[in-house]
Amino acid sequence: MTRIGVAEWLRRRDPGYRVLRRGVRLALVAAAGLFGGRYALDNPLLGLYTLFTAIATGFISQVPGGPIQRARTLLAALPVAWALVTVGTLLAVDIWVATAGMLVVGFVIPFSAVAGPRILGLATGLQLFYIAASFPPYQPDTLPSRLGGVTLGVGLLIIAELLLWPDPTPPTYRQRLGGAAGSVARYLDLLAGLPGGGPVDRAELARRRAEAAKAMDGVWLARLPPTQRPASAGRRDRALRHGDRLLRQVLDHVHRLGDRLGEVRDDELAGLLRQAAGIVHDAGRTLRGAAEPVETTRLTELEGRIRDLYDRPPGFPRPESGPARLRIEAVSLRAADHAHAFGVVARIVAGLPPPARSPGGPGLDEFWYAHHSPVLLYWHQFRFHLTTRSVYFQGAVRVSLALGAARVIAGFLHLNHGFWVLLAILTLLRTSAVDTRSALRPVLLGTLLGAAVGSLLLFGAGEVPTVLLVALPVAMVLTFATGPLLPQLWGQALFTVLFVMVFAQAGPPSLQIAGVRLLDVTIGAVVGVLAGLLLWPKGGGGELRRSIARYLSVSAAAAEEVTRTMAGRPSRQDAVGAARQAWTLAEASFLQYQMERDDPRLPPVNWQAALAAGQHLHLGAVSRLRRGAHARLTRVEDAAGPLDDLAGRVRRRYTDLAQQLSAGRLDRRVAPPRPPEDFGDRVRGVLAAGESRAAALNLVDVEVWLSGAAADLDRIQPKQPEPSAACG
Repeated sequence: MTRIGVAEWLRRRDPGYRVLRRGVRLALVAAAGLFGGRYALDNPLLGLYTLFTAIATGFISQVPGGPIQRARTLLAALPVAWALVTVGTLLAVDIWVATAGMLVVGFVIPFSAVAGPRILGLATGLQLFYIAASFPPYQPDTLPSRLGGVTLGVGLLIIAELLLWPDPTPPTYRQRLGGAAGSVARYLDLLAGLPGGGPVDRAELARRRAEAAKAMDGVWLARLPPTQRPASAGRRDRALRHGDRLLRQVLDHVHRLGDRLGEVRDDELAGLLRQAAGIVHDAGRTLRGAAEPVETTRLTELEGRIRDLYDRPPGFPRPESGPARLRIEAVSLRAADHAHAFGVVARIVAGLPPPARSPGGPGLDEFWYAHHSPVLLYWHQFRFHLTTRSVYFQGAVRVSLALGAARVIAGFLHLNHGFWVLLAILTLLRTSAVDTRSALRPVLLGTLLGAAVGSLLLFGAGEVPTVLLVALPVAMVLTFATGPLLPQLWGQALFTVLFVMVFAQAGPPSLQIAGVRLLDVTIGAVVGVLAGLLLWPKGGGGELRRSIARYLSVSAAAAEEVTRTMAGRPSRQDAVGAARQAWTLAEASFLQYQMERDDPRLPPVNWQAALAAGQHLHLGAVSRLRRGAHARLTRVEDAAGPLDDLAGRVRRRYTDLAQQLSAGRLDRRVAPPRPPEDFGDRVRGVLAAGESRAAALNLVDVEVWLSGAAADLDRIQPKQPEPSAACG
């Protein structure tokens, strides 16, 4: 029964036994490295560093991807580990020199996580290489043994990843996005039958709509672990993030069409939507690794069809049916335009250059990243986060100062194993003070329990080292294979037992080892808690309301600026460029907050809807600005005047909401501005005056965009707010 119970528990906590296999692999590598170095090579230091490397890169680090990708990541990290061990060994000559190095390493490595998920997953493990090497004794002559242990540890881990029960390669974000594109394409293809006049199964249409919505929910970045997000500054990851936004916009436009398509009969419109569905389908196949990428000829054909529909004679539609029909066509054309862009993105992900489109800088050309070198792309990413308003910057400063302070304390107190103090900080410190405090109890209690068990093992072993020799591999398997599946308290206890036994192997067994471990972890916990309380204690939640507020404010200003530009009125702002950086910081704070405990002091708003509203305003402005002269708003009958006024009212309402969010409280509900009442008459007047159909479509397109952005205000705010909700 016990065996059955354990097996059931493992299946439930570890489906597919991924953690178990990885833990056994790591235990074999760690044991082979430690015992091989000490007994086979007669070099205990090399064995200790082999074990330490296996733990730092295989257990503490979170390396994403399948076996081959993880092996490549570990191989790429090896030179960095060599450099950190070398620098740490040389700077151990003096406590202040070592601390200065700790401050630099403690900032640079966490902040480098801005570059992407691979560095994010390795950040903690890489810091440990410097930490371990920077403690006394100062022995630069041992550097060859240390570097040899690092090399052996990484090499054994790579071999084990590839040969010992390799994990199945998980689906990449690229493949997931390709699958979601297939669902959206099937929904759009069936919906295209409505304006064609053919029979459409409404039940099947509803099923495909639900399937597409579920598929898009599955690729939402906030639901994925940080190491699995396409968050790097590289061209492909940028294209994947761009593709995610484009596909969501396609689905949003299709949702807006809904049953309205059944009100029109237009073969050209039906053909446009079918062609857009075909592009989305081919783009999805491209993302899933099809041999033939989406063809440029098909993209060119869709772009030409969009242009032709814009340029149809004014008789289509008739003036008397004007605004309602134009609204359907404007949304359909916008969905097709986003489908075309999604096809271009799929080609970029596949490593192919995009077709030539409107020139412009980072704020104008939506595919600007495809034309720049990796160095410039990474510089853009780092530059945007070089501010105290970035959660990456805040986290790096927090870790750097905490580790620096701990290094000074460990040095002045002459702690025998000061490494444990800094390791405790990395184990305990979270992005918010609340989360750090919540982790404090299991860390301390787990260490106390582990120290007690470790002491009993050392006492029981007595003068018989063979007992520890046999027990150590068992402790490794338990720690690496079951520790991640247990609550943090028990995982910390197992980790403490393992370290007590390892250091008993490295030197004469002593009951003082367990006590030293407990003292060092306690000191590290105190430093970590103080750092969490003093340095941006609210974490991502504290930055969230400020960054979202700024993003909403500058995005609304960008919408007003672009509307004025399209209407031929002077505009002296540069809100589009400001919105891009604000978006980067807002998205980073939002994604970090998803990993933290909910902060009840935050204003009771839908933060996901707020971020989406900012993107609606900002990206809508960029999309329309990119069309240049083709997006001009006619001034016949002053038809653009109401839109200019609506854009100003939208900006003022969003500015009002942003000011309340910045203050941390919602004192009043911000009502969406009403759309222009006489807008339909003005559109009819434009058509009657003989203006081009494209000009009328542009008017309706901007009205739909601004009205949709205004409606987003209701989605952001709670439905029934109290008159004065104090939110801290």
